[in-house]
Amino acid sequence: MEPFKPLPATPVRLGFVIPERNVACETEFPQFLPDGVTAHFSRLPREGAALTQESLIRMMDSVEHQSRLLGGIDARIILYACTSGSFLGADDALDTIADRIGAASGVPAVTTTRAVLDALAALQARTVFLISPYPDDIHAAEIAFLEKAGHPVPGNATFGCASSEMIRGINSRDVEALALGHRAAIRECDAVFLSCTNLRSMDRIAALEADLARPVFSSNSASLWRAMRGAGLTPRDIGAGRLFRLDLAGVDPSARVRGA
Repeated sequence: MEPFKPLPATPVRLGFVIPERNVACETEFPQFLPDGVTAHFSRLPREGAALTQESLIRMMDSVEHQSRLLGGIDARIILYACTSGSFLGADDALDTIADRIGAASGVPAVTTTRAVLDALAALQARTVFLISPYPDDIHAAEIAFLEKAGHPVPGNATFGCASSEMIRGINSRDVEALALGHRAAIRECDAVFLSCTNLRSMDRIAALEADLARPVFSSNSASLWRAMRGAGLTPRDIGAGRLFRLDLAGVDPSARVRGA
């Protein structure tokens, strides 16, 4: 199994802006990075641990400052790694946030929600079975966002977590078990999306795809895939699902990455 290979000989640094209570990105991303590619993180403060739409939107107040910190390490790209934080609010939040990051840091940027939509397009998946850890109102908002973007959600499930700490208590086996409990509904969908960058699941994606016979991807797998493509890396199978095995030769890897 051959990992992503950087096109240049020099090290490639990928920057990620994450919510302050997110621990999954720093755990999952390095496990799938090849030699010569490193992940670097900056955190966005958020008042309290409770998951509310208001607090997730207000988290953007400091995005420029936190992005500048990553601009100083010559990151090839910066990805805003928060799913709910990039689909809540204005309809164009997924791209305006990237614009703000790019303008502040001088580095091209993209958001997790844009990465998710790009992953669905690359997988040629229209209908989605959604699994999230969110409370009901944020889970419903995500379904509405996906459907407005042209991806009907015939089936869904949520862990219904009220706080970031509750999400951290979910392990990847829990995610796998929840998905496998919905086999019949998943057969009616084109793909399975495991939402939230604080939800660990990348190590179970390959097994889920084998069991469910459907493409499976997570917020983190889509984010890593999109960041690596945007950084000019050539994709290879890294053991994190079908998304990383796609032959997208001729597709501009920086398309829709917001410029500095």
